[in-house]
Amino acid sequence: MRPTDKAQRIHGILDRLYPEPPIPLLHTDPFSLLVAVALSAQTTDARVNLVTPALFRRAPTPEAMAALEVEEILGFIRTCGLAPAKSKNLRRMSELLVERHSGVVPQSFAELEALPGVGHKTASVVMSQAFGVPAFAVDTHIHRLAARWGLSDGHSVERTERDLKALFPESSWNRLHLQIIYFGREHCPARSHDPEVCPICEWAFVREPTPAKARKRGAAAEKEKEKRSTTKATSKRSSPTRSGPGATVKTTGAKKAAATKKVAAKKKVAATKKAATKKAAKKPAKKPTKKPAKKPTATKKPAKKPATKTATKATKKPAKKPAKKPTATKKPAKKPATKTATKATKKPAKKPAKKPAKKPTATKKPAKKPATKTATKATKKPTATKKAATKTATKKAATKEGD
Repeated sequence: MRPTDKAQRIHGILDRLYPEPPIPLLHTDPFSLLVAVALSAQTTDARVNLVTPALFRRAPTPEAMAALEVEEILGFIRTCGLAPAKSKNLRRMSELLVERHSGVVPQSFAELEALPGVGHKTASVVMSQAFGVPAFAVDTHIHRLAARWGLSDGHSVERTERDLKALFPESSWNRLHLQIIYFGREHCPARSHDPEVCPICEWAFVREPTPAKARKRGAAAEKEKEKRSTTKATSKRSSPTRSGPGATVKTTGAKKAAATKKVAAKKKVAATKKAATKKAAKKPAKKPTKKPAKKPTATKKPAKKPATKTATKATKKPAKKPAKKPTATKKPAKKPATKTATKATKKPAKKPAKKPAKKPTATKKPAKKPATKTATKATKKPTATKKAATKTATKKAATKEGD
C-alpha cells in the first residue's frame, strides 16, 4: 500500500473515533495555554493539570507572573519534571512578554520561539490551538506512531513533521495532532502493544526503525557513496592505459588482497610478540627457585670440621712422641761418682737432644703438660739406675784390682 493511500485510510479511522478532540491541557487564554504547554515538557498532561490551577490563581497574567520570585514559582511546579529550570524560564518569559509585547502573546512562530523555554513544538501548539493557524506539532506519540504506521522513517522530529504535512491536507493538521495523541494513549501504546488488536496496526503495522538505526543507515549510505567515488578515482590513476569496468575490478581486487596480506602479517607479528612476552615472563619465575636449591648443596661439601679434627689429631700425635723420648734422656740426669758412669750416660743424651728440638715447634702447647708427668716418672727411676751403676762400677773396679 502506498503512503498516500495509507494516510487517507488512517485519516478516516481517526475522524470516526475522535470527531472533535478536546485540548488535554487546562487553560483559559493564550497565556495560560503557553504556560501549560511549556510545563508539559518531560511531564504528563495529567500532572500539569494538577499544578496549573493554583499557579494561575496566584499569577493569571504575564505582569503578575513576572512579579513573583523564582522560588515562589518553583513551589507551585515542584512536582513537574525539570522544575528548577522551568521556574526560571516562566519568570523570564513573562518579563519579556511585558517588555516586548505589552503583556500579549505574539502570533508568530519567530517571536514565540524567541521566548525562554519555548521551542518549535510549543510554538506550533499555541499557534494552532490558540490562534487557529495551521500547524502540525509533533510530540512523542505522533513521532512514534508515524514510524510504526510507515508514514515516516523516524530519523528525526523535523523529518516526521515534513512527511506528515506532505501526506495529510493542511485543513486537518490541527485536528490530526490531537486525534493521533488520543489514539496513541488509548489504542497504540509504546509497550505491550498487540498489533492484531489495534484498529490501525492490524493492517498498517511496520517495524519502525529506531532513530539510531535510521541515522546509521543514512551514515552508511553516505560512506558507500564516498567509497565509490574514491575507488573510481584510484582506478583511473592506477590504470591510465586501460579503460572499462574490467580494469577497475582488477585494481580494486589487487588492493584488497594486498590489504588483507598486510593485516595478516601484522596479526602474526603481534601473536609472536605476545608469545615471547609470555615466555619471558614465565622463565624468571622458575630460575630463582632452582638456584637457591643448588647453592646449599655446594656449601655443605667443603665443610671445615674434618680439617679441625685432623689438625687436632696431628697436634696430639707429636705430643706423645716427645713424652716418651725425654724419659730416656733424663734417666742419666745425675752424674755418677765414677768415670765409667759418665761415659755411659753421655751417649743416650746426645740422640734425644736433636729430635725433640725440631718436632715440638708445631705443638708447643700440648708438649708442656706431658712433660711434667714424664719428668716425675724419670725422677723416680734414677734411684734404681744409680744402684745398678754403682754395682757395676764396683765390680769393674774389683776386677781391675784382681788383674
